[in-house]
Amino acid sequence: MEESKHKFSSALITAVYAVFTLIFVHFHEIWADEAQVWMLVKYISLPDLFQHLVNEGHPPFFYLVVMPFAKLFDNIVWMQLICWIASVLAVFLLWNNSKFNNLTKTVITLSAPFIYFFPTVARSYSIIPLFVFLLAIFHNKTKEHPFIYTFLIVALTHTHVIMAMFCFLLFVRFLYINIYLKYKNKEKLDKKFILAACFMFLGFVGLFLQLVGTTASNNEINFRNNDYLGSITRVFGLFIFNSFDSFLIKAKGLQINIYTIIMTLSILLAWLFANIQIFKTDKRIFSFMFLSIFFQFLIYIFAYAHHIYPTRIYIVHTIFIFCCWIVLNENNKKMLNFALVFLFLLTFINSFKNCYGDILFDYSPAYKFSKCIKQNVDFNNSSIYIDNPNGAISLIYYISPNEIINIYDNKPIKYIFWGNYPLLDISYWKEIFLEKRRSGNEKNLYVLVNNDQTQNFSNNPKINNDFEKICNTGISLVANETLTLYKFKEKK
Repeated sequence: MEESKHKFSSALITAVYAVFTLIFVHFHEIWADEAQVWMLVKYISLPDLFQHLVNEGHPPFFYLVVMPFAKLFDNIVWMQLICWIASVLAVFLLWNNSKFNNLTKTVITLSAPFIYFFPTVARSYSIIPLFVFLLAIFHNKTKEHPFIYTFLIVALTHTHVIMAMFCFLLFVRFLYINIYLKYKNKEKLDKKFILAACFMFLGFVGLFLQLVGTTASNNEINFRNNDYLGSITRVFGLFIFNSFDSFLIKAKGLQINIYTIIMTLSILLAWLFANIQIFKTDKRIFSFMFLSIFFQFLIYIFAYAHHIYPTRIYIVHTIFIFCCWIVLNENNKKMLNFALVFLFLLTFINSFKNCYGDILFDYSPAYKFSKCIKQNVDFNNSSIYIDNPNGAISLIYYISPNEIINIYDNKPIKYIFWGNYPLLDISYWKEIFLEKRRSGNEKNLYVLVNNDQTQNFSNNPKINNDFEKICNTGISLVANETLTLYKFKEKK
């Protein structure tokens, strides 16, 4: 009776959470990284996907989950629902299966990662908490369910590379408990554990083979950065500020004032206190947590120092939840609950600002900009060109099936190859379009100018002679997707 009552209350709380977060999903405008996943799996074949993912720098699991929906439907809402459902299920597991007290569960549920970033921003990060919580549930059930555990390890490993160390350490533990100890005690080895271990090992090999060449392929990832001190400072600075108020970063500057000082010290104190509590309670779990998080930071320092988004930061918080979950299964430690409450309360500013901001403002300017373009451009008699597709993939989604052409290969853009695209000056665009006129192209010619070029275009005294400004993106929460559409004036 008590168990059924507990499940009902967990389901009821989860249902309220589901309805509440669905509001933010509805108002959320798609941005570049979300659009890229959808457009890629929609237009690429399954064999070509694995070859292309080297450029993405991401393993395939999330893409494979989304691909059938993208092939069948045109609306990216299906990918959004996948991420939202994963978050809803994760919250249900938190309330139904964890031994945190109700205050801790409430604070985690209302925290920035679970109330906004995981359910709303449709990325592979959104499904990580679900797998992590399932692994917490099956942590001491590997003997009874080795293949379920294997699937969870392989799936999470192939969801995001930042979880590789987390999964590898769990794999080592699986080997130790189910194979090494039996061998040491001269017990007969069960073939199912050997088979499960082989599948997990092949999963790690597959991850390595999949991502070989990523740093040479993806212009956004760079292991050749020699400014390690700068990278370390940037990563830890962004981790602190984006964890409690990501709008400080969006405002393109940080002011040292009483607010930032207090919050910075609070974040540092919260993590110090959390680490001390884990260390005092279970040193093995502490080592596991430290190595899992340290590996993630190494990836950021060497490759992603400029891209420490809140979703990535909150994966660290998710790992901490896992460690506390495991410890509390065996120990009733009130201070661990307090550590979680303290840590996740500090994300509430992000909860409020991002929920409010995504409803009130445009997360990405692409949706409104696409409407402006559709009103002003006759696609049957026009061609739109761009020299930097990286900042326009969300616009390409919203404007589809109409086409935007990459000037460097003269092909319509369906999805992005993350490369280096030099930005062209107005004089180059004029010559390119004049050449198209000389070759018999009588269509209306347009150019999409990236935000880095806009100032050069607008300050050029010849701009009004050669190009007419049609429309531009407005203010949005994603600053690097600012574009302006110009029409070439030269007569046909």
